[in-house]
Amino acid sequence: MDISELDELENSVQDLLSLAKIELEEKRLQQQRDEQIQEEIVKIKQRLEPLLSQIEEMLSQLSSEDFVDSMTRKKLEAKAEDLRQRLANAPLLAAQAIDRQMILNEEKLLDERIAEQTHRWRLALKADLLEMITEQQDFYSATDASIAIRPYIHDLKAIGALEEVVDVLIHQINTHSEEGPVARLRGSHEQTLTFIYNKALENRSRVERAPDVQPRVRHRSSEKRPNPYAILEGKVVIFGGHDRLESAVRNRLRDSNVNLIWCTAQAGPQIAEQSESHIASADLVLVVTGYTSHKLTDKAVQAAQRSGKSVEMVNTTGVVRVLEAIEYGLKTKQLARHLNQFSKPA
Repeated sequence: MDISELDELENSVQDLLSLAKIELEEKRLQQQRDEQIQEEIVKIKQRLEPLLSQIEEMLSQLSSEDFVDSMTRKKLEAKAEDLRQRLANAPLLAAQAIDRQMILNEEKLLDERIAEQTHRWRLALKADLLEMITEQQDFYSATDASIAIRPYIHDLKAIGALEEVVDVLIHQINTHSEEGPVARLRGSHEQTLTFIYNKALENRSRVERAPDVQPRVRHRSSEKRPNPYAILEGKVVIFGGHDRLESAVRNRLRDSNVNLIWCTAQAGPQIAEQSESHIASADLVLVVTGYTSHKLTDKAVQAAQRSGKSVEMVNTTGVVRVLEAIEYGLKTKQLARHLNQFSKPA
């Protein structure tokens, strides 16, 4: 087992631990959900019921016989009906309020996971850059290494490694300089790197075949910064959930090649029909049961059956489970396509 395998093993273990932490916290949030919803219902009723009582008392004084044409009476009646409707919908309003907060908490957990992955990736980047510098065995190649380093200034500064990398670069340039220690600090380490970078560009312009020094991906898991959803691709049709959930999921998939068609519980029949028309060409069909009506669920299942597609039910109101279902479903499809291509005769 070489160093790169150890790095990969360490990263995979740390990421699994991070995922486990997210699942534990997501489970805790889901378990608290029902209790929090009941508390929110009480709060809603405590605010709306006194308002309704006040309006009803005033309406009793504005008798219909004496105030038949009163605009104020009509407005009060409309407001009373609005309050009654809101009270009837208190469980739904409470659930939406709690779920908005739960999604914020889940997004915070997902951000922490990305931050941990990015930190490990940056440490591995530093190791790759240092190895790249020390491998350069002539003055011009050592100077040219600055061009590869410069795009990563922000990443190196984030882990406090820019100074170390620039110091090693200066040392390597001076080690192979025939004119003595020509490289030195000029202002800050960032300013020094920019100065060496400009010299390297001048050196490239003077020769026909310039060196193009680049770090190998030895310690990093990939050349690009971590994004667990970037490699996903395919068409996903989702029924159910709510607008806030859809927005959160779309935000996480923005750098992927996932074509997401979503019909939320708030969408009208026209949007539902449009979404159903996409099922036949979908790689994955999900029904988020947290908010989906039986009618919408039945229509989605029937449309999928007509197209010979299976439907996965995701019993959640949170973003973590939906993302997991999308990631697992699309990766399974990608693996199946790869195995089919591999098994085809030449």
